Amino acid sequence: MISFPQLPRQVVLILLLQFTNSLGVSSLIPLMSFFIVEGLGSEPWQVGLYTGLLMPMTLAANRWAGERLDQGYRVKQLLLISVCAFVLVTALLTQVTSLMMLILLVAPLMSLTNMGGGTIFTFCRVYSEREGLDITRINSWLRMTVSLAWMIGPAVSFTLVSLFGFSSAFMAAFVVSLFYLLLWATVVPKSFRSKRKPKSEDQNDPINWKLLVAGLICLGFVITNSLFVSAMPLFFVQETGLPGATPGLSLSIKCVVEIFVIFGSVRLAERIGTRQVLLLAACLAATSMVLFAQVTEIWHVIIVSVLEGTYYGLFAGISITFVQSFAPDRPGRATAVYMNSLFLGGMIGSVSMGFIASAGDFRTVLYVAAGSAMLALLVLIATLKVQPAPVEEHN
Repeated sequence: MISFPQLPRQVVLILLLQFTNSLGVSSLIPLMSFFIVEGLGSEPWQVGLYTGLLMPMTLAANRWAGERLDQGYRVKQLLLISVCAFVLVTALLTQVTSLMMLILLVAPLMSLTNMGGGTIFTFCRVYSEREGLDITRINSWLRMTVSLAWMIGPAVSFTLVSLFGFSSAFMAAFVVSLFYLLLWATVVPKSFRSKRKPKSEDQNDPINWKLLVAGLICLGFVITNSLFVSAMPLFFVQETGLPGATPGLSLSIKCVVEIFVIFGSVRLAERIGTRQVLLLAACLAATSMVLFAQVTEIWHVIIVSVLEGTYYGLFAGISITFVQSFAPDRPGRATAVYMNSLFLGGMIGSVSMGFIASAGDFRTVLYVAAGSAMLALLVLIATLKVQPAPVEEHN
């Protein structure tokens, strides 16, 4: 297994760039619904006005950036759009006093901010190909930095809000944005770009159905995770009667296990295949959701959280490589499909959780989350003969 000191210097810098991007984004996204209700005094349903506008704009921005990257646009220029949007967003949030300002000013800029992660993934993919590096392992390092950032960002933001108010959290994010800008200036080569595609090829490009199916598989996993994360605090505390610290304990255990499993997923994929790892992850995902629905003691939660971290680490470690392998000549488009599955799955899970819980209870949400994982499993089995080409063929 690759150890951190053995990574090329440029890869380490790209990892730092991705970590900073994810740290900034993770410090804002989970905080926004809380800010809308508690900070702006809006009704809870009005959160949907913001997310309902942000999500389609983010999907469009990711697709637009992916196509530009595949057409040979400079990475530095495209990423600058995202970096500048992030700086402006964090500065504006310190001044926002109404929901209308948030919708009209922050949401469009936040959608451009959200395309930064996919751009960096594509940048690292193209760089790894040119340098003959192990793409699967490099992708696992990138995904680890994202997971690590999401362990830190939300916790720091909510802590700052509880101690000093929303402005302090937004100012901290602004400081991160300035560091992000500095890294952009030093890490991304000025002329770096992918190989330009002929114009005629872009115009007559057929729909890549295999790529869309791969994105659909990822969507099933992300919906499972989003449903669980949204329902978990209320299920553990209100329905199961466990201590208030249980949700945080569960999430911490899951994240720690996830980071270690991400690296193990690469070695496992080398032995049994990428699709087989995803099949295993889907089985573990459905099983962990059903087991969570049965917990009655904290030690139950601890054990199942390890299982949950294992499934998500397996998925996170190789999913982006799995998606990219269906379009090795279009890394920008493939990465956009992957990133959009994360954003769309997160929105579907968080929005539908309330409706499912209202129709049944929070335990029902966990069963639906298990069903989403089972759907991903069924799609994986149904498309078993549709195997991605080995990454090495495209280096």
